[in-house]
Amino acid sequence: MHLAIEAIKLLHERRGIGRYIRNLLPQFAERDASLRFTIYVRRDGDIAPVRALLATLHPSLPERTTVAHARELPRTEADVVWYPWNFITIAAPHRPMVVTILDVAPMLQLDHRWWKWLKRVRFTQRYRHTRHHAAAVLTVSEFSKGEIVRVLGADASRITVTPLAAVHVPVESPDATRPLDEAGITGPFFMTVGGQEGRKNLRTLYAALDELYAKGVRIPLVQCGPGMSSDTRALAGRAPWLHHVGFVSDAELATLYRRAVALVLPSRYEGFGLPVLEAMRAGGAVICADASSLPEVAGEAALQFPWSDASALAAQMLRVLQEPGLRDALVAGGHVQAARFSWATCAADTLACFERAAAQRTARLPQRR
Repeated sequence: MHLAIEAIKLLHERRGIGRYIRNLLPQFAERDASLRFTIYVRRDGDIAPVRALLATLHPSLPERTTVAHARELPRTEADVVWYPWNFITIAAPHRPMVVTILDVAPMLQLDHRWWKWLKRVRFTQRYRHTRHHAAAVLTVSEFSKGEIVRVLGADASRITVTPLAAVHVPVESPDATRPLDEAGITGPFFMTVGGQEGRKNLRTLYAALDELYAKGVRIPLVQCGPGMSSDTRALAGRAPWLHHVGFVSDAELATLYRRAVALVLPSRYEGFGLPVLEAMRAGGAVICADASSLPEVAGEAALQFPWSDASALAAQMLRVLQEPGLRDALVAGGHVQAARFSWATCAADTLACFERAAAQRTARLPQRR
């Protein structure tokens, strides 16, 4: 099979979907020695760097892969075209187009800032175009599959669920303590990871920390991820428990997961919630909301709480601090839960979806006599 990949963001997105592709490509290469690839990039200047990246992922990828400018994508001769970044962008109308849709959060009014409303209108059009033209859809959780059906009206039979994994977390690496050193944290702490849009529900976490501090339980919060929201900026000057450390390396992230009392993920809406698996694999405990895909990913290995209930969250945080053996039990259960997810399984199910899409196209072609 010849697989084309729209990868115009690959060089510039080190995490998120960029990491998803970088984990799947070597698995594809291992599973099928006959696979060929054409990767389409944004600029001619991206061709050489992408070829260099491929060499770091799998030794056979450079010789099996053509890297081309995205302007050539509509004329591709590939059997299947894969769009990993949620939408069909540059269409290849005469080829089966398979799209990975992680979630439909941009279509939902989970954040009421005016520019988010405008973004919702634009993304709704893109999602609907994608649903109409995609031969098949990949997604990462049963929750997201249900949302794609509910919100987009997609055909459930054309959606394949391929859960992610978290092997990128360097569990055997030495401690990398720069974020803790710079924040001056030497004792217990909670942590949270991710962006700060409304669906991440940080207000509930902040209210829980205020409640704990009011009770004399003075445990700081280490917050990793991109820039601060207005709520976070407002707290930065008054909340002694808040330490926003920005982006951290994978080694630093693994250290924080191991050392934290628990990762707290209060999101009300996640397509998958990869930090849950990252923390579990690294040897950390997890407290997460009982919303969207998070129970599906966490299983029985995390403490959960209703996403809007700050007192319930504070109570779960207090349990991990005070109940003997609870954190150790969560860590042990987390190792078992994280081991249920693998990139090998994700890759196998993804390739099977591509093969079905290619076979359906072949079946529709007129037969030569």
